[in-house]
Amino acid sequence: MNYEHGWRYRTCSFQNICYDKSKQLFHFYQHPNSSRKPILFEPKRGHLYDFHFNNHGFVNLVARASRYESWGPTIVDDLIPIVNVTKLIQPHVLFLHWHVKRFNPGHVIWEDILAPFLTMVRLSEYKHKQAVLMEYKNFPPADSKFRKLYNELVPSYAAKVVSLDDYMNSFPTPLVCFKNVMAGGGTAMFSLDREHFTHGKERMLYDYRNAILIHHGVDLSQPPTSHRIVLVNKTETNRESTRGIRNLLEVERFLRQTYPRIKIDVINWKGMAFRDQMHELHSTTVLITPCGGVSSTVPFLPKGAHAIIMDYYVNKAAYIPGEMWKVAGLSSVS
Repeated sequence: MNYEHGWRYRTCSFQNICYDKSKQLFHFYQHPNSSRKPILFEPKRGHLYDFHFNNHGFVNLVARASRYESWGPTIVDDLIPIVNVTKLIQPHVLFLHWHVKRFNPGHVIWEDILAPFLTMVRLSEYKHKQAVLMEYKNFPPADSKFRKLYNELVPSYAAKVVSLDDYMNSFPTPLVCFKNVMAGGGTAMFSLDREHFTHGKERMLYDYRNAILIHHGVDLSQPPTSHRIVLVNKTETNRESTRGIRNLLEVERFLRQTYPRIKIDVINWKGMAFRDQMHELHSTTVLITPCGGVSSTVPFLPKGAHAIIMDYYVNKAAYIPGEMWKVAGLSSVS
C-alpha cells in the first residue's frame, strides 16, 4: 500500500480531523510548530506530503472507483479547534455507493454496505452498532430501492447511515470534529480481475452475513432438519431477455416428479419483505435461481446448503461488442 496507485485498495483511520461546513471540506490538523511529516513513502516518488496527488485522493470511497470517487482531507498547519466546535466520539465511516441507474441488490449488499464493515474490521475499529456511516455524496432518496435496502442492512452492524451534508448541517457549529473518520477499502466483489483482493476476507464476510441474519431474527443455531428445494421465479428484470428461467414450469414439474417426498416451493422474491427472505433462505437446503442480483442472497443459505445458479444462454451475436445484454436468451435448465 506504499505505492501511490494503492489508493484504490488502501484503508485508513484519520484522527485530528474536522469538517468545515462553509468550505465543505475535511481538514486534517497538523501542529504548526512541528516539521511536516510525510504521509507516504512512495518507492518511485520518495516522500509524499499531501493526501492528494496525480489528480486523485488518498483512498477510494466506492467499490468501482475512478479518481472522481477518491478522497483525502486537506492538511491545515494549526492546532485542532476547541471553540465553537461539535465533537463526535463515536466511529464514523465515509463511503459511496456505486451510483448507477439500475438497482442491483448484489452490489448494494456485497459492495456498497459491506465496504464500511470491512473497513472497520480491518482497522480493528469495529464497535457493534455504534458507527455512523456517512455517504459522501449521491445519498439515495428515501423511497429508492437503494435506500430501502440500506435500511435493511446497516442496522445489523452500525448505528445509522446518513447523508454527509444533511448530517453535518444538523449540528449548530461551523466545525464538526471527529475522534476518528475511517475510509477506503471498497472492493468490486463481482469482478474476476479483482477476485484476489477478497482472499483472506472469508471470516469477515461470514461475520457480516451472520450479523444481517441475526438482525432479522434468524436463529443460526437452528438449521433446517429436513430437505427443502426452492425454485426462484424471477418476474422482474432490468433486461428484457436475460436472467429469468424460461422453462420454469418444466423444471418445477421435473423436481416434483423426481423428488415426491421433498418439500418444493416456487418463490418470487418481488414484494417479499427482506426479513422474510432471510427466513425463507435459511430454511432452504437446495436453492435453484437465475444468475445476477437475484442470486446475491445465496450466502444467506444455512451451512451445508447447496445452490444451483443458472447462467443465460448466449448466441453468436452476443459476442459482438456492446450486444451481449441485448441478444442473450433466458436461462433454462436441461
